[in-house]
Amino acid sequence: MLTMEGCTPCHDVKDLGVMASRGVNIAIQWADGKIIPAGQSRDVQLSSLRKTICEHKNSAAHNEAVKILQTANKDILLNMNASSQESVFKFTAKVFMTAYYVAKNNKPFTDFESLIDLQHANSADLGRVLHSKTVCVDIIEHVSSQMKKELLKKIIETKSKITVLADESTSVGHKSTLIVFLKASVDGDMEPIAFPLDLVELDSMSAAHIKEQIMGCLLKNGFTVELLREILIGFFSDGASVMLGVMSGVGKLLQDDFQGIILWHCLNHRLELAVDQALDVTGGTKDFQAFMDSLYSLYSQSPKNMRQLSECAHNLDIALRRIGKVLSVGWVASSWRAVSALCQSYPALAQPFREASEDDTRDSRERAKFKGLLSKLCSINFLKSLALMADVLTELKNLSEILQNRKTTLPKAHDIMTTYVKRIESLNRYPGQHALMPVRQRK
Repeated sequence: MLTMEGCTPCHDVKDLGVMASRGVNIAIQWADGKIIPAGQSRDVQLSSLRKTICEHKNSAAHNEAVKILQTANKDILLNMNASSQESVFKFTAKVFMTAYYVAKNNKPFTDFESLIDLQHANSADLGRVLHSKTVCVDIIEHVSSQMKKELLKKIIETKSKITVLADESTSVGHKSTLIVFLKASVDGDMEPIAFPLDLVELDSMSAAHIKEQIMGCLLKNGFTVELLREILIGFFSDGASVMLGVMSGVGKLLQDDFQGIILWHCLNHRLELAVDQALDVTGGTKDFQAFMDSLYSLYSQSPKNMRQLSECAHNLDIALRRIGKVLSVGWVASSWRAVSALCQSYPALAQPFREASEDDTRDSRERAKFKGLLSKLCSINFLKSLALMADVLTELKNLSEILQNRKTTLPKAHDIMTTYVKRIESLNRYPGQHALMPVRQRK
């Protein structure tokens, strides 16, 4: 006796539902597996079962059940594929946001892998790929290039006025390069923004070659000569003669092609030149500068002297700062840091100077040098000069930082510079915060 048989597709579907039509539905016997072959002998039962199976296979109800299952399997695969892609997109978005954070906050690329590990430790799922610092570099380059394309597209479409900012630089390989910036208001509702357009390698430092490279950079990024004649309103650079020379500088060559553009000398470079010229005119800082240079060479070139100075500073519980050169670098902020370090480390300097001047293990020339520095350091005139330099450089540093702010406009810069000139002039009548230091040291 053969066992009862059934149909797997019909069992899985059971009911055709809306797919059922008049006289077409799944038989309960096929769905429940209760088909019994007719006949007494085995051969008759097998023949009957084969005929019944063949008829059921070709029946409309069975074919509808098979179609329903095929459609369901297809939808499941599609849903699984869509769900998988959605998960990949979510992981990629998290990785991109992490890379964007690294670039936005000026973090080293090596921090990217650590940030990924930190998020994994906090149970955040970022997938299994795109986790190396090399990928971080590629992501940042891709995002920045897309952002630049969108900005340039918007500027060209709206014909927004633009200003070109150019600055010379030297690469690690000692190749001359030119950093080209654009400043523009993308739409009327936002303040002008400045962004790097390109880094151009220079084969020559002539004004004609630099002007040619700037024009090539602009044309490569989608601008045309006709459009530039309409929207280019200014060219900014430092005060180098090759850039802003009156007769044949880069700015003059651009003015010949684009009538009416404004040439402007960077205010921070102007400030540095003004400070340098003021030092040449007054001449009262030569002794102070010579002392600072001697102090710099004495400790920066001798680990023994630096170690002794650090021990004295530790014993006096003073936060020793590294003494640097003053008034010999490009930015007043560097000079301010050197003078500020001397003010804070002043008590720690006298003791090693005195010990070194009395140290018999040193030769007479070296002892005399330390004795001279000690005498200079403890003089009231030096303390007054130090206090005045600290007060003036504090004002100049603050002014320089304000002028470096991207939101500083020309009218605002004029008002700020006028205010700071008056503040510096007032130090002659109203001593600054460091001016009382000589009185305290004398006491």
